[in-house]
Amino acid sequence: MIKRLLIVDDDCSLCAVLQVSLSEDGFEVDIASDGAAGWKRFQERPPDLAVLDVLMPEIDGLELCRKIRKLSKVPIILLTARGEEVDRVIGLEFGADDYVTKPFSTRELCARIRAIGRRLAPDGEGALTATSARTLAIGPLIIDSGRFEVRWQGKAVVLTKTEFAILTALARRKGFVLSREQLLDLSRGDVVTTDRTIDTFIKRIRNKIRKIDPSFDSIETITGIGYRYRDQAPEE
Repeated sequence: MIKRLLIVDDDCSLCAVLQVSLSEDGFEVDIASDGAAGWKRFQERPPDLAVLDVLMPEIDGLELCRKIRKLSKVPIILLTARGEEVDRVIGLEFGADDYVTKPFSTRELCARIRAIGRRLAPDGEGALTATSARTLAIGPLIIDSGRFEVRWQGKAVVLTKTEFAILTALARRKGFVLSREQLLDLSRGDVVTTDRTIDTFIKRIRNKIRKIDPSFDSIETITGIGYRYRDQAPEE
């Protein structure tokens, strides 16, 4: 369950508003005014979820995201004033789970936080269906939802929460094609975002498994539709 939040943003007015609003919604909120302070706060008191502004002094949000991701799987939401898709994709490449483009409402941010919480809940309403079965084994792939572990050929694959949800959704429906929209629904609850971000998450999953097995090709791209998990090599 997500209870404690860390918000890192150099806009003090925004931080004050978010702290009051999210506290009223039942969260415990820590605030940091720049990336360096945010990194120190994260190490001193790890949160259940981090909200990071992209443009900050000392350490920017993308670099802070990367530093956090090396240390923790905690969900990360990026705040950015940039609306271009390329900037959102870069954030996801750095390990973020979601993003919110400024200006935004506190209700939207709260909804995204709660959607991530539902996705992580092992048995709660709205949680990813795949978590109902604790262990899933398909060939060299083993997914243990109870322990939040993925192994390929016996070796650990470290995934973020969203990557884990997407891989689990594909694996549980082995042989069936899932559209980007379906993967968004399965991995993010009712949070609406561009379906093209799924492509970025798929790329990250493939790259992580290929560090163990360069020949990995079990996630198949179905052009114009979506993706399918297969546990057999394609026919010659």
